[in-house]
Amino acid sequence: MKKAVLRTLAYFDLSDYPLTATEIKNWLYKYEVVDFFDLLLILEEMKNQHQVEEKYSFFYLPGREKIVEDRQRNLTISELKLKKAHRAAKFIRCVPFLRAIFVCNTVASGTAAMNSDIDFFIIAQHGRVWLVRFFSNIILRLFNLRTYGNKISDKICLSFFIDDDNLNMDKLKACGNDIHFAYWSTQMLPIYDPNNYWKKFISANYWLKDYFPNLLNNLDFLNLVNVGTVAVVWKKAWEIMWFGTYGNLIEKQAQNWQMLKIKLSTKEKSNLKDNGVVLKEGVIKLHENDARIGYFKRWEERSQQALKLL
Repeated sequence: MKKAVLRTLAYFDLSDYPLTATEIKNWLYKYEVVDFFDLLLILEEMKNQHQVEEKYSFFYLPGREKIVEDRQRNLTISELKLKKAHRAAKFIRCVPFLRAIFVCNTVASGTAAMNSDIDFFIIAQHGRVWLVRFFSNIILRLFNLRTYGNKISDKICLSFFIDDDNLNMDKLKACGNDIHFAYWSTQMLPIYDPNNYWKKFISANYWLKDYFPNLLNNLDFLNLVNVGTVAVVWKKAWEIMWFGTYGNLIEKQAQNWQMLKIKLSTKEKSNLKDNGVVLKEGVIKLHENDARIGYFKRWEERSQQALKLL
């Protein structure tokens, strides 16, 4: 259990994020906690042995007290950006075939800086992922909410779309033990999810339980964007018109047009093995500077340093 605690704290230390005891339990790396009281006893013992430190109920690696204040500051920034994410979601909830919007990356994990953008992870109906991306882009650009060039602060980044037949993300790992992708997947925040795709997503990604056996599937406390009567009527009307063969034709046209807009360098990177850029049926992932392998190496180094405390 001590090794699991240190490896867990080592990961979050990479983003200057201390954890409460409850958070340690929920995200404990590959160790099942049968009794929460046992974990509390272990944490107290580790404090006494100077293997971890605690301040204001936050636990962190020795000598890293400063990150407690960093967490409070970045969490406040993330909450402000989350409000802007809700506003943007209200504009695109009417997009036909759009099924759910999750906030991901720094805003979802509570580590956003003032100049951070707001990343959306969007789930579309099967066979309509390019249509959803097309209209989401147009609407957000119309309201000046989309990232553009160097203008990224508080803007929406639309770099990850999947359809509801591709909820299992296992094949998109950057490496065998893609620790960053695993944590990233569990930290997303649903802000528009009328059909409860979050639980479907967690269930589909059963491999996450191997990483986090104590993982809870309960986000009922989240403030979700309302569906909206007008949005429902609008979506249903267009989804009926674009159903079947004609819809497939429109989807193909949307795909071809957008592929012309994607830079050649991005398409070349889609052939790399790190899965930073993925363009295939049901998946659009445009992370040209994918940092997951680097995260894994840094986490391994930080973990080894921490384990020397035992």
